[in-house]
Amino acid sequence: MPQATTYDAIVIGTSQGGRFLPIALAKAGRNVALIERGPLGGVCVNVGCTPTKTMVASARVAYLARRGVEYGVHTGPISVDLQAVRAQTRDR
Repeated sequence: MPQATTYDAIVIGTSQGGRFLPIALAKAGRNVALIERGPLGGVCVNVGCTPTKTMVASARVAYLARRGVEYGVHTGPISVDLQAVRAQTRDR
């Protein structure tokens, strides 16, 4: 029979900010167990808030670029490469 492990802290689930707690505890010399059902960081980091903010930022840049002439800024045709935008959401 395997020997039981004793932990100083058990962290259940992570979030955008919550993923730092087990790291800080481990660096402080604590024995930590982390239980996460899905990808580390939870929904916000992986498919929710952070990717959405990246897509909104790309849309804002495209909007401003298209209105540049109103501010005396002249550009060529503006287009959005949605695959590049989606790649950015995965890389952040």
